[in-house]
Amino acid sequence: MKKIRHDIKNIVIRGAITVRSGLDKLRDDTVGMGTVEVILIVAVLVALALLFKTFITRYAGNMFDKLDQKTGEAFSDW
Repeated sequence: MKKIRHDIKNIVIRGAITVRSGLDKLRDDTVGMGTVEVILIVAVLVALALLFKTFITRYAGNMFDKLDQKTGEAFSDW
């Protein structure tokens, strides 16, 4: 009976060590992390662009109108 307990204890300990080393490898694996980060950043930027779409288009329109006005004033002197 002692031998069976000892064998079971050894099996459990080896299994725990195997699981622990597998979890350590999974935690330390960083392959593909850059891709996931880039995708998340792009998704956030797209969401912000969609959220502020009218503000962005209005702001850009105003900037181009001012640019057109200023270039018109600058070239009218020529």
